Amino acid sequence: MREIEVKIRIENADEARRELGKAGAVAMTPRYFEDNRVYDDVSESLKSRERLLRLRTVGEHHVLTFKTPPVEEGEPARYKVRLEHETRIGDPAVIDSILTALGYRTTYRYQKFRQRYRMDDVIVELDETPIGVFIELEGPPAAIDAAASRLGFGSADYITKTYRTLHVETAGSDPPGDMVFSPEPES
Repeated sequence: MREIEVKIRIENADEARRELGKAGAVAMTPRYFEDNRVYDDVSESLKSRERLLRLRTVGEHHVLTFKTPPVEEGEPARYKVRLEHETRIGDPAVIDSILTALGYRTTYRYQKFRQRYRMDDVIVELDETPIGVFIELEGPPAAIDAAASRLGFGSADYITKTYRTLHVETAGSDPPGDMVFSPEPES
C-alpha cells in the first residue's frame, strides 16, 4: 500500500481533540497505547537504506510492517510517501524468534498514545509521545492540505521526519535510546 502522510507538532492533545471536533473530524477509536519495536541487523543495513521493519503491539493485536525508502514524488519532501506492507500476526514472541533467527534484533523501541479520527478522505492520528504531541494526516495530498487548512495549519507546518529522527533531534544524540514513557504504561 502507498502511504502518504505528514506530521504536525501541536501543543496540547486535549485542545487538539476540541479543534478536530470543530473541524468535523469523527473519532474512529478511543485513545489507546502502542508499543513499537524496530528491527535491524547488526550493521543496521535496513536503517542505512531507509527501510523499516517494525512490530507494533496494541493490546492483544500485533502487526508486522515493512516500509520502503521514501518515494520521490516531484515536489521536494512536502509529504512523506512510502510503500508499506503489513500484516496482523498472532504471537509476537514467535515473530521475534523468527526475526532473531534471521539475524535481526530490536534496535529501537518507541511508544505513544494514539487516537484515530477521520476527516473526509484523511485519516488523522492524534499521537501523544514522550517527545511531544503530533497529529499525522494520511491520505491524498489535496485532502491532506484541505484537512490541515481546516485545522489552521499549512504546508510550512508539515513534518516528514520519522519519530526516530525527531527523537534524535530532541535528545541531541544518535542513538538517543528508546522513546518510551517512564514509568511505562500498562499495555
